[in-house]
This record gives sequence, structure tokens and C-alpha cells, in this order.
Amino acid sequence: MDVDPALVRAVQRGEKGAMDALIRASYADVYALCRRLLGDPSDAADATQEVYLRVVRSVMAFRGESAFSTWLHRVTVNVCMTALRSRGNVRARGQSAGLLDFAPDDLVSDEIGPEGRAETADLASRTARALAELPEDAREVVVLRDVQGLSTKATAEMLGVSEGAVKVRLHRAHARLRELVGVP
Repeated sequence: MDVDPALVRAVQRGEKGAMDALIRASYADVYALCRRLLGDPSDAADATQEVYLRVVRSVMAFRGESAFSTWLHRVTVNVCMTALRSRGNVRARGQSAGLLDFAPDDLVSDEIGPEGRAETADLASRTARALAELPEDAREVVVLRDVQGLSTKATAEMLGVSEGAVKVRLHRAHARLRELVGVP
């Protein structure tokens, strides 16, 4: 979610077209994060829209003490976590949350053959289902660290917790995922 600081300042000054440019520059990343956290494309689209409504309302309050991308990432995570909480008991309503679009074709080479591809696809499917069963705070840290590739420090900043808390949550989430997936 790299956003040019000059573009953010242009938005804050109210320059014509600056907000459109900011949205175009960051939309794909915001939507992708919403999709990973929420699982459902429709919910991700709604959350992405809500993110930009919040950005429009509060970009003037952005003081630049951190990177705009960090602030935008935090807004996105907050919107998604609110959406997940508002779903209530998602399993009882027949919905799914937190499913990732794993692409087994991207994870393995063509050299492993059809059996290896099938095993990888099965593992990816089981992992996605297991991730959906994690509590929100555990799913959030797994997505930020393992899927988004953020550092422990950046994840801690996004979640508003210490780096130690991120490490503990991640360790516990990995243990629970291994248990749910059936991998030692």
C-alpha cells in the first residue's frame, strides 16, 4: 500500500482529483486485504467502500506521524474486524469468514505431477477452512504476518499491540492451524 506522501498532502489541501488518484493508487491493495480478512468478495467490496468513506471523513486528521500506508492499513483492518464482529455466528448463518484464495498452482512447480498438485490443493483447502475457524485476533495476525508479509513490528503497529503479543498470537495461531489441518 505505498502511497506518495505528496498525494496525501494534495488530498489534505483539497486539490481537484487528488482523492481519486489516492483511491486508484491504493484500491487494489485495500480490496485484497479486505478479501483475505473477510473471505467473501461481496463483503470485501462493501468493506473497501467503507474504508474509503472513513478515509474521506478523516484524512484531514492524518498527521503524518507514521506512513500513510500504515494508517490506511489500520483503517482497513479495523473496518474488516468490525464487519466480522457484525456477522455474529457466521457458521450458524451458513457464511464463511477468513477464507483465503489459495492458488496451489502458484505454490508448486509443474515437476511434482498430478498427485502432488492434488495433495497441495487439498492442503490449501484444509488450511483455508482452518484459518476460518481461528478467532479473529489469531486470524488477523496470521493474515498480516504470513499472507501480507508484514514484519512483526509493522503488525504490532497495525494491531495496536506489542511485538511480543504479536509473536505469542502468531505462535498460538500456528499451533492451532497445525492441529486443525492435521499437520504435525
